[in-house]
Amino acid sequence: TGLLGLAAAPAIAYTASWAGWFASAYGYGRNWDQATSSGWRYFIVDSLRSWWDYQWGVLSFHTGLTTTHPYQSWPWEWPLLQRPVAFFYESPNACGTAKCAQAVLGVGTPVIWYGALIALIALVAWYVATRDWRAGAVLLTYGVGLLPWVYYAITDHRTMFLFYMAPIVPFMILALVLAAGLLIGPAKSPRPMRRLVGASLSGALVLLALINFWWLYPVISADIIHYDDWHRRMLFDRWI
Repeated sequence: TGLLGLAAAPAIAYTASWAGWFASAYGYGRNWDQATSSGWRYFIVDSLRSWWDYQWGVLSFHTGLTTTHPYQSWPWEWPLLQRPVAFFYESPNACGTAKCAQAVLGVGTPVIWYGALIALIALVAWYVATRDWRAGAVLLTYGVGLLPWVYYAITDHRTMFLFYMAPIVPFMILALVLAAGLLIGPAKSPRPMRRLVGASLSGALVLLALINFWWLYPVISADIIHYDDWHRRMLFDRWI
């Protein structure tokens, strides 16, 4: 029952997110006029058929895309933020100097991403040692979000990008939260110093993440800054 619920919950949530498409007469691939003019049974059947055809078309396109792109990257590079996508870049003359930069770089906050990678490794050890379902659930959802892309990368050399990791980010945050809980320890721990150290380390990570986001904000929000300031924010050469 639990396994069935785990599979059904995301399926129901995903289908419900298309409520606007079902209710609209103008959605892509929608057949509102045909379905509604033939009665409620045809509305349900035709609508679901159109929706399924749309989903199949999206899946077929994305699994068969092999055209090269300068910002493509492989799934094993994503957790390390090795090749983000530059959505926008210009060099306007509006920062008080002759060399300015304005960019929108699709990149995550490195403190969070690298911290999450360490936390996930810790969760592997935790799950192997204790079989705690919380660690297992986070590892499972992370793997489900990443490993299919690894398969397509190896078998089909499919074109893919860092932002495909976006659905996995919440589980990266959960990994950090669970790891912080391990550091802090239980509320009734007989070792208060451990809780103090754990809380201090967890708080320091949050503060570093905020500082890191503040530092990157100009290059993810199209702020106009000096070119040197933009270049200093490029962690790797492949960010350019």
